[in-house]
Amino acid sequence: CFTWGCGGYGRLGHKDQKDAWTPAELPGLRATRVVCGSAFTAATGHAVLHSGVVCASSSSLYMWGRVKSASQNCWMSPTVEQDLSGWKVQALACGSVHTVVGADSSVISWGPACSCGELGYGELGPKSSARPKKVDLLEGAHVAQVACGLAHTLLLAATDSAITDALPEWKPVQGAASGPSDAAGGGAGGGRGGG
Repeated sequence: CFTWGCGGYGRLGHKDQKDAWTPAELPGLRATRVVCGSAFTAATGHAVLHSGVVCASSSSLYMWGRVKSASQNCWMSPTVEQDLSGWKVQALACGSVHTVVGADSSVISWGPACSCGELGYGELGPKSSARPKKVDLLEGAHVAQVACGLAHTLLLAATDSAITDALPEWKPVQGAASGPSDAAGGGAGGGRGGG
């Protein structure tokens, strides 16, 4: 695993906050998957001993940088996320400040200062969480892939009607969107000059 760029908050994992202008290896981690948030990094993989031997134990989730919240100390080098010890992480993604994993048959998310529902806890649920928490509506989902953007999350999972039928359904407001002819300027009124 190699990192470079802005080292603020320890997001490069080299035990300091120095910027790196060229790729530098993280010697204690053999990563199988890596993702980046705005000020933190996450990876699944195995520890590498000082002797260079890769630990053959099950893969762990490692994180570094500003992982939990602005009020907590930064993790300056790859550190196992203990709240997910024992979980088999199949999918992993980071948004700007949130992280989402597909582990076993659960979806788990967390992140500070989230406000747009990107964690998936529902309108009445918590807006943010400093610790990993299950997304109850997706319990039992077999996740193939997860992706996160600035303040949103997408998930690919095997179809299970028991799960999808329980999800809230979005219903668009009739007449709210322009039709194709309106977008091209050919709607009522005759297009550009109006006359």
